Amino acid sequence: MRKTAGVVAAVCAVAWMGTLIHPVPVTAGQDASSYTLVKDWAQLPDGKPWGVMSAVGVDAKGNVYGFVRAEPSSIMMFDGKGKYVRTFGDDSMMYAHGLMAMPDGTVWATDRKVQQAFKFDANGKLIMTLGMKNMAGDMTSQDMFNGVSDVAVAANGDLFISDGEGGNSRVVKLSKDGKFIKAWGSKGPGEGQFNTPHNIAIDHQGHVWVADRGNKRLQEFDQDGKFMAQFAQFGEPVSVAFDKNDTMYVADGAPQNQMIIGKTDGTVLETIHGLDNPHGITVSEDGKTIYVSESFGKNILKFVKK
Repeated sequence: MRKTAGVVAAVCAVAWMGTLIHPVPVTAGQDASSYTLVKDWAQLPDGKPWGVMSAVGVDAKGNVYGFVRAEPSSIMMFDGKGKYVRTFGDDSMMYAHGLMAMPDGTVWATDRKVQQAFKFDANGKLIMTLGMKNMAGDMTSQDMFNGVSDVAVAANGDLFISDGEGGNSRVVKLSKDGKFIKAWGSKGPGEGQFNTPHNIAIDHQGHVWVADRGNKRLQEFDQDGKFMAQFAQFGEPVSVAFDKNDTMYVADGAPQNQMIIGKTDGTVLETIHGLDNPHGITVSEDGKTIYVSESFGKNILKFVKK
């Protein structure tokens, strides 16, 4: 079992919650960033403002999907040049939370209010729903959630759902057709426990990463739920994403309001400050373009590699 990140030169490990975790190394501020903020990158429909943006995703073609928190909630789609394409979403989505855009243009979205996860095809048509509408499950439920926050999809199609924006504190694993396989986790600060598992992602090694927001750490697991490592140097993570080289991009929410770029061994490479309550993050496969959704800032920010 790997319990620590790789040793960073000249940085000593410190004890935290029983596990050795590296402190935050010195990081670059926004002025020293290797990324540039692109202003007014998107052509919004009818010149309307963004609204409260809960999450953002990008597919293999560079299309961008922004999840608007409203009643009902909806998903706005733009092409890689920022041209508006369409708005779609099921009318029953009432509280936008997490979103994942797949390489083929299908999109997963979660609604923590109605307690469901939705899958849309590349044309924006609803093709799959998980959970029972307006019904809250418990830690043993196989077909209900209580605080469904995000969805990640493994290479074989298995689904991993972070269920922790309500009464639950767990990760649920389902088959690609939505059949329950297992769940893991409980409420608490220990290894494999959670306090508001806010977001979930899978790196290119197949490892499952949970933004354990309330515990102010990232946790890493294998796909059977075996604990691998935890990292406290990424602030209060609300969302995490990976490029093809498994460089890690973390949205660190309020009060830090920043984005932290690092490696899966825990090394922090760079910090970009000055965001306004970032809630979601996504990155292109090549790592050259990052999108961050801001809830308080009511915006989707685009950063490009210099």
